[in-house]
Amino acid sequence: MNIILPHADYDADHLAKVIEEMKVLGAPTIKAVDCGEHYVALEGSHRIRAAQALGMEVIIDEIEYSETITTDDVVPGGYQDTFTIAEVVDGSYQSVMLSL
Repeated sequence: MNIILPHADYDADHLAKVIEEMKVLGAPTIKAVDCGEHYVALEGSHRIRAAQALGMEVIIDEIEYSETITTDDVVPGGYQDTFTIAEVVDGSYQSVMLSL
């Protein structure tokens, strides 16, 4: 599975904590848009990186591509600014893709 992260930045200390939590809790569920050959994640950069480090696949909660639904509708408070799902997907070419 190929998944594009919502952003490339991450905090190494936070990532280490997420990895330890995931060892107990198991694979995370991530809201993402199916773009055919890959998914574009709308949340969970640290959880996706942790899953990769642990050799786990994430569970996808699929969100439809939309010009009207916003990130605040899907991931309330998850973004500083509000974007449509289309804006996130269309701008995802600038982000990091991981293979899980």
